[in-house]
Amino acid sequence: MYKILSVDDDPINQAIVEELLSTIYDIALASSGEECIQNISSIKPALVLLDVSMTGMDGYETCRELKKDENTRHIPVIFISAHGSLEDKIKAYEAGGHDYISKPFNHSELELKIKHTIKTNKQSISLAKQNNQPSHNISTAAVRNNEDTEIIIQFLAACCSSTSLDDLGELLLNSCQDLELNCALQFRTRIGKRSFSTKNDVSPLEHSLFEQTINRERFFDFSAKIIITYPHISLLVKNMPAKDTARYNELKYIFETLMKGTESRIKTLINSQ
Repeated sequence: MYKILSVDDDPINQAIVEELLSTIYDIALASSGEECIQNISSIKPALVLLDVSMTGMDGYETCRELKKDENTRHIPVIFISAHGSLEDKIKAYEAGGHDYISKPFNHSELELKIKHTIKTNKQSISLAKQNNQPSHNISTAAVRNNEDTEIIIQFLAACCSSTSLDDLGELLLNSCQDLELNCALQFRTRIGKRSFSTKNDVSPLEHSLFEQTINRERFFDFSAKIIITYPHISLLVKNMPAKDTARYNELKYIFETLMKGTESRIKTLINSQ
């Protein structure tokens, strides 16, 4: 039985969570962010349910502290909040949250999200151990203009001959990796949505950010991240070089070119089908 740590300063909310989940999971409770940080190493939960609004250390600060610690950063966090705006979800995502549930929540929704999060987190940890490869830092990468041009040319040439959304998604993510960027991608067509990622799965919070930025500006910047949106595509770049303005703007131009080519190819595939 997996152990869940529920962190909330409202005893009524804690009683509800315990009643809903105690037959499925081993539930541990913490009444503050400070108590969560202090006891999490001994509790060793598979997942943390974290209320946003708490006295003292709030949920965002608590999550950031968990993600700073090498011993707890791998534990997935699902935020629970009475608010659900784009700004709230961006804060949760930047703090390191995996998912976000707005109050009042449905019992089945909570149970499903917990089950899915634990499963995908185990798969991510296993994959990371198998690969055991160091991460790259875009701010130290010496990516020259001629290399950028080659990436664009190769992508556009392959894009024109792609025959499926899976092929197209893989091509675009390969280009992102050539630029040493960590990205998540969503395609939208009449028959549904497809998501891809350079690392692991697209998290529920990332799906939510895609949905809430569809009608926003083409480039939606926040921290060292950017969401680029076209009618059939959303691309989240997670490690833009925020301190290198020139490179940042170069990458925006590159992605505008790649995204236009992808958007055009998606329309062609839709019409052919």
